[in-house]
Amino acid sequence: MRKGELAGLKWEDVDFAGSTLTVARTLLKPGKEPIFGPPKNGKARTLKIAPETMKLLKKHRHEQNERKMKNRAAYRDHGLVFAKQWEDVQRSADCLGDPLQINNIGQRQFAKLIEKAGVKRIKFHGMRHTFATLALSNGTPPQVVQRILGHKRIEITLGIYGH
Repeated sequence: MRKGELAGLKWEDVDFAGSTLTVARTLLKPGKEPIFGPPKNGKARTLKIAPETMKLLKKHRHEQNERKMKNRAAYRDHGLVFAKQWEDVQRSADCLGDPLQINNIGQRQFAKLIEKAGVKRIKFHGMRHTFATLALSNGTPPQVVQRILGHKRIEITLGIYGH
């Protein structure tokens, strides 16, 4: 998923029973009244999610619900999967539950994960490139990779990742 798609992901898009999530929107403008738009190619897509990831999402939802209950008056609930926590509230206009800044997903949050994992530093968007390249080199049909990435045309997928 793209950073904006992650920032726009809502709990209503997650199907725990079916182990899928639907990429239905992207965050265009964060804040008190966030503005969402369609994904980059204009079409929603549904992705199959690994059981381990679903387990982590359930745990995350539980922790987020606890945060909401403890901070009822201070939590602005937009139904987002990835919403501001206390450490993300930097300005007076920020509020718990607001959408994450897209730059924070790509820099602060991701940098912490890279450091903790002890792996080579890459840009956040590099994960899409790595996934697509590995999937194609392992024999995943290009149309499947195209659908997962949300590319409108197969030429985009093959032109960027077909190497």
